[in-house]
Amino acid sequence: MTEPVRQPARRRFLTFAATLPAALGLSVGGAEAQQAMIPTASDMEGPFYISNMPVVTSLNRFGKSGEAMRIAGRVMNAASPETPVAGARLEIWQTDGTGRYYPEQNGDYSDFSDADLDLRGTVITDADGFFEVQSLFPKEYWPRPPHIHYRISAEGFRPLITQHYLDTRPRDRPHRTANVILSLIHI
Repeated sequence: MTEPVRQPARRRFLTFAATLPAALGLSVGGAEAQQAMIPTASDMEGPFYISNMPVVTSLNRFGKSGEAMRIAGRVMNAASPETPVAGARLEIWQTDGTGRYYPEQNGDYSDFSDADLDLRGTVITDADGFFEVQSLFPKEYWPRPPHIHYRISAEGFRPLITQHYLDTRPRDRPHRTANVILSLIHI
C-alpha cells in the first residue's frame, strides 16, 4: 500500500487560509481576497539595537572581511499590495562572518564612537518602495541561524520589528543576495 502524497506545509497553510472564510460562512470573492497581502510577521527585536544610525549604502562601513552580500527588497502596503511604501526607514543590523555584533551593546548612535559601530545602518526606500544595501553574510551564533534584524517605520504605518533568516545551502554562487518583501499595516 502506498502512502498518500503530502503537500508541503506552506502549501497546506495557504490552501487552509484560502478556504477558511467560506468554512466560516463568510462571503469573500476572489477579487476581494486579492485586495490585501499578509503583513510581515513581527519578531523579537534581538540583541544590540542601536537607534539613530546614519543612512548608509553599505552596512560594512569599515571593510570587515567575509563573504559579500547584497540585501535588497521592497516595502509594500499590506492593505493594498500594489502600493509601495515610499520613504520607509529601515534600521538594519547583523553579525559579521564570525557571529559578532559591533558593538555588543544597546544604545543610541551618540553613545558610541563611530568606529565602534559596524554592520548596521539606516536605509530609506525610494519612491517605488525599493531599498538596497551592501553587507556581509552573517554567521550563526548558537542557537540562532544566520539572520538580519530590521526595524521599519513609515508615516501612517505601524512600526515593524522583524528578522530575516537566511538560506545556508551551498555557497557556489559568486554573489549572494538577500531578497525580502516587507508589508506594513496602516495605523
